[in-house]
Amino acid sequence: MPYTGICIFLLISISLLILLTLKNNHISESFEEENMSKYFTEDKHKKYPQYETKKNTIFVSIASYRDFECSKTVQSLFENANEPNNIFVGICSQNSSSPDEECLPDNFKYSNNIRIHKLKHTEALGPTYARYLCSHLWKGEEFYLQIDSHILFDKNWDKTILNMYKQLPHKKCGFVGYPPNYGQNPAENPSYICSSHFEKINDQEGTFDIVSEARIISKPDRKGNAFMTPYFSAGFFFCNASFLYDVPYDPYLPYLFQGEEPLMAIRLYTSGWDMYNIPVPICTHNYADHETQNDQARKPKFWSDNSHINWQSIQNCSKKRYFKIIGQNVQCKPESLIHINYYGLGNQRTPQEYYDFAGINVKDKQIESRCNSKYDAKLKKWIPMTEINTDNKDIWKS
Repeated sequence: MPYTGICIFLLISISLLILLTLKNNHISESFEEENMSKYFTEDKHKKYPQYETKKNTIFVSIASYRDFECSKTVQSLFENANEPNNIFVGICSQNSSSPDEECLPDNFKYSNNIRIHKLKHTEALGPTYARYLCSHLWKGEEFYLQIDSHILFDKNWDKTILNMYKQLPHKKCGFVGYPPNYGQNPAENPSYICSSHFEKINDQEGTFDIVSEARIISKPDRKGNAFMTPYFSAGFFFCNASFLYDVPYDPYLPYLFQGEEPLMAIRLYTSGWDMYNIPVPICTHNYADHETQNDQARKPKFWSDNSHINWQSIQNCSKKRYFKIIGQNVQCKPESLIHINYYGLGNQRTPQEYYDFAGINVKDKQIESRCNSKYDAKLKKWIPMTEINTDNKDIWKS
């Protein structure tokens, strides 16, 4: 009898343990579902007002996460502008209580030209969401410049870029590029975003990363030319601000990092916009050097900051939304599909036309480099241009 009693006791204990585990898992899943839903709410869906265009003005979008260089970037932006009164800045500052992270310099002369959306760093949702918030600080300026918060500008940068922009073939064009590193001469180090590669391929989930690459154009007679590119650079982008109506920033991509650039590239292209590398860089950028652990590498990032717990599961949901937009067969949480058509691809060109243009074979995970080619818009094909003589050195990305 004692043996039988022990067996019954053990059986009851194991059953209770199983029931408790199932209940806890259900509570955990319910909590996760409830937690996830707050990132995909209707109130984030906002349309840009139909402003009257403010001619010859430039809106500058700066997403800053605890960056002690942000105020230096803002100062450089205005102090080196040819027409500083025509520059308006929209900042999403995601800071701790440290005064070093403040983006607005003390007693700044152009403070009336600066609009700031402030978040605690614990409320930050990554760069893609921050750029969405910046975009809604735009108030009808004619041109739109998106930059990182660790940039130094050349003298008369605004005059230079506006003059170059006038040379582009039509209104629906933009400039992209990875600026030279701090200390480099911008005029001597133009880059061409011309290739990419696949990383983190997960066939079971149907997910992957496409990471773009730039090459320094080394041959003197090829410098100063704007080459059409299939790629987008989130840390430097200049365009007529009317692109916002065609390609509105998506608020439903919390914590998205890798994926921001290829998603914008295909959305712009299918909406009829053409991107060109900027012929002459107008600024320099502080790139993270993880080998020497420079200041940029040591800055807090949302993925390494202790305030952001469980961000990976939220990011994974955003990445699946991104894959769904670009036509991949992935399983998404229903709430993450909110307004997916509004923030989706355009109808001027097909996704396959973009992949052909970029040389990207998603099925076989292969990419054909465009680094030694030039796109002929009339012939609608890439022409070999070996004389471009691109340097094989990659440009650091932020």
